[in-house]
Amino acid sequence: MISEPVVVQESAREWDTWPDEDVTEKGLVYWKTLLSADITHSETLTMGIAKIPPGEALHEHRHLQAEIYLILQGRGVVRIDGKPQPVTAGSAVFIPGNAPHSCENTGATDLQFAYVFPANSFEEIEHIFEE
Repeated sequence: MISEPVVVQESAREWDTWPDEDVTEKGLVYWKTLLSADITHSETLTMGIAKIPPGEALHEHRHLQAEIYLILQGRGVVRIDGKPQPVTAGSAVFIPGNAPHSCENTGATDLQFAYVFPANSFEEIEHIFEE
């Protein structure tokens, strides 16, 4: 089967987040998955956008797949293996597979970023949060 081109408008997708009871453990983050085999005719890559409100964070977690962030707006700190890296709009971040990482909004506006996984669908990504 040959893949077909896919175009998705961000405005056509709704924001998703963790259930209220999981926010304390996982952090307050919203996301829209834009390309994923379970919602689009695409394969091998999953892509979306996420936003973290001011003063909030996506807590430390890991997943088998590597991940890329492209910071679209705002400013924050991405920690990978405990090492803090300041990020602003235009920053690209590579996160190795299984590396513990977190993302904190240190600015006054939403921190928004694109994310990409080498996976057929977002459903394949198992986010592992550890104390």
